[in-house]
Amino acid sequence: MPILSSSKYELFAHGLAQGLSASEAYERAGYKRHDGNAGRLSKNEKVRARVEEILAASAERAGITRERIQAELAKIAFGDIRKAVRWGEGVVIKNEDGEASVVNDVALIASDKIDDDTAAAISEVSRTKDGMRLKMHDKLSALEKLGKDIGMFKDKVEHSGEIAFTKIERVVVDPDGSSSSDRDA
Repeated sequence: MPILSSSKYELFAHGLAQGLSASEAYERAGYKRHDGNAGRLSKNEKVRARVEEILAASAERAGITRERIQAELAKIAFGDIRKAVRWGEGVVIKNEDGEASVVNDVALIASDKIDDDTAAAISEVSRTKDGMRLKMHDKLSALEKLGKDIGMFKDKVEHSGEIAFTKIERVVVDPDGSSSSDRDA
């Protein structure tokens, strides 16, 4: 679709594509604020098509594809924390009195030893007063998004209430004044 014939419509479409509300985009396009007109213009078929075109072009320039998003979600969904953290190794710790005790330790695997898929599944590594902290991205959310994308999970809509049916009877009137209905057939 080519650029919209009205420069204000084009500016409005770009504003919507940038995430502005309809009212904000309407004002930025040079119109006087009017929420009703902004809402109507945002539903205009040509404007909506232009917004979709602008968003698609932006995604293409950024290299964003459905396959790439699926691949990134899969890294999170199928990431394994054991590739980033070791635990269960006994470490001897001495207290102030020199008494030794063994505690299980948790150790992060060095960043240069972690594969790219595991690194993509990690959302945060930070130092706390008690040591290091590793946080993974939300695995369940990633699994749900992937499942929805491939059609595994369908949103179910439940309807309640009464359904009323009306019987419609067809009556045919002949020119001589006699009639017949569906019941006679």
